[in-house]
Amino acid sequence: MERDLLLEIGTEEIPARFIPGALGALQDLAEQRLGQARLTFQNSKSLGTPRRLALLVSGVSAYQEEKEEIFMGPPKSAAFDEKGLPTKVAVGFAKAKGAAVEDLSFVETSKGTYIALKQTLKGLPAETVLMELLPQLIMDLPFPKFMRWGTSSFRFVRPVHWILALLGDRTLPFSLEAITAGNRTFGHRFMAPDPILLKETGEYLLKLRQAKVMVDPEERMVMLRQGIAKQAEQAGGKVPDDPDLLKEVNFLIEFPEPVSGQINPDFLQLPPEVLVTSMKAHQRYFPLTDKEGRLLPHFITVNNTRVEDTLRVVKGHEKVLRARLSDARFFFQEDLKKPLWEKVDHLKTVIFHSRLGTSYAKVERIIRLADYLSQKLAPEKAEPIRRCALLCKADLTSHMVGEFPDLQGIMGREYALRSGEARETAQGILDHYLPTSVGGTMPETVCGALVGLADRLDTLVGFFGVGQIPTGSADPYALRRQAQGCILILWEKGYSLSVNDILDQALSSYKGLFKRSSEEIKKDLKDFLSLRLAYLLEGEGISRETIEAVLAVGWDDLSEVRQRCRSLQDFQKHPDFSSLAGGCKRALNILKGLSSSETGLVDPALLIEDQEKTLFRKVQDIEKEMAHFFSRKAYSEYLIRLAGLRPVIDDFFDKVLVMAPEENIRRNRLALLYKLTSFFNQFALFSVFSF
Repeated sequence: MERDLLLEIGTEEIPARFIPGALGALQDLAEQRLGQARLTFQNSKSLGTPRRLALLVSGVSAYQEEKEEIFMGPPKSAAFDEKGLPTKVAVGFAKAKGAAVEDLSFVETSKGTYIALKQTLKGLPAETVLMELLPQLIMDLPFPKFMRWGTSSFRFVRPVHWILALLGDRTLPFSLEAITAGNRTFGHRFMAPDPILLKETGEYLLKLRQAKVMVDPEERMVMLRQGIAKQAEQAGGKVPDDPDLLKEVNFLIEFPEPVSGQINPDFLQLPPEVLVTSMKAHQRYFPLTDKEGRLLPHFITVNNTRVEDTLRVVKGHEKVLRARLSDARFFFQEDLKKPLWEKVDHLKTVIFHSRLGTSYAKVERIIRLADYLSQKLAPEKAEPIRRCALLCKADLTSHMVGEFPDLQGIMGREYALRSGEARETAQGILDHYLPTSVGGTMPETVCGALVGLADRLDTLVGFFGVGQIPTGSADPYALRRQAQGCILILWEKGYSLSVNDILDQALSSYKGLFKRSSEEIKKDLKDFLSLRLAYLLEGEGISRETIEAVLAVGWDDLSEVRQRCRSLQDFQKHPDFSSLAGGCKRALNILKGLSSSETGLVDPALLIEDQEKTLFRKVQDIEKEMAHFFSRKAYSEYLIRLAGLRPVIDDFFDKVLVMAPEENIRRNRLALLYKLTSFFNQFALFSVFSF
């Protein structure tokens, strides 16, 4: 009979940011281990709060599924004599497996006939299997950090206080270190702290709700949203959408009780970002806005307990927030005593990286690289770009950013405007941090785009230069994000730049600092960039074959390679694509290992067959046109012209013997193929495609 499995691990409060990953791992590992243990089930779900991680698995089979195994033995020639009688080898093999010689069978293999034993493994009861599986499952749960407590060698994210393990109405009393699993759980730490005994798994959710614990994160989130919306409506405002804050608060509580409080209107004179960050960063409070998005003098916070004296609790929250905002106002006023440009010199005391110097040295490199980029892409913006590059990191020395690092760039823009800087320069300071992720907000100004590009390139070159290259999942300096930011900026703005040139320019600022050669560093960087480029292209729906084909013939211009990929992806819908690519593949196979110097130029006088004459004439006719299309990046037209060659290419291969016995004829036909394939190879490596 099928039964439901319940596992709950009761702990000290787990950090909110650890819980979603732990719940995902708990469910995935459980499903994997149950499958490996040959226990079938219907579905599973992980549940959790700061004080517990739980797993519900419905419809677990009563026994393991039976399993048939085949044990291979020695060759038949060694196991049986010429008369077909078993030898000591056969008898010994059967005895070792607990079987009789009569149970043995023969199996034909590529190496000959062997003896084998087929055995059916009976399924063990689910309770027996789970008593061994569950403790190992708990020990294997991954967390960013672990703890040990007492004298135990057991590690977990926080000290474990209880374990609940039920299969239907039966307790699974396994032991983990000094803790024995039972049928006992606990309600809310303050509102219902007494033990709760469960008779069977179906009581779990209901009894915890009665004990003021909403253990299902989805149910808790619905309750949280509804409570916040109600408080916002009563205060006459709305809460800006902030899924990250909602998610964090949801895993800070077991029973959401939102309340609203008031902010002294005088604090609204601070920049809105300062107020919002002060509320969210330290207090996890939700700001309120009016219909136009302006901040209101109200906030919402979520308590983890239901209190009788709500007014007193609200006053406490208001007092805490008032202290935070008073600090923020002091920092802001102190920062405004000096214009932003005077803070630049203080960057000499800020270490960017122990092996790469100060942030001031980094700004000097950014200025040089931004100057180069502005000459190439926006010479008319040279002055504001240089000014933006000079000021882009100045707010790192401000009191406000020191207290709230998330305001980096935001305060730079604010202080720049209040210091009399041009709006484009000020906005560029904020923009140069954008985008922060794929699909994120892009820089709106040229200043921000080019300074951001210079900043990221300098970071990439610097860290690769000192050997801090990402490996596997480890990327402590977020270099993958930096590389993606470079590519996304170039794509968004349509900038055409040589990767080789900009890397050389960025490397020139580090001359003599690195032990590795510039060429080694550049090679590693290009390999790294190509992986990020392929990742982003694939994210746009470009197939791996298309990406591989295009990158194989060169990708020095990142905007141009994106256009080629998109055009080639669309071209694959053309009815002649498969035939055309197949013909190109055939030609490339014939030419494998040959260069233009080996084939020479096509001699029209040596063209004998009508089909090769026609192909040569077609190639000659479109040569200038193809060069024109390619130089203008009219790639769709380029590929359509290639498709027009399909009938004559097919005719050529059908009627002409390329590898003719006469050397001069053969070399001339190879030269014609070389000239033809140059159109393809300029665009992509068509031989990558499989049909």
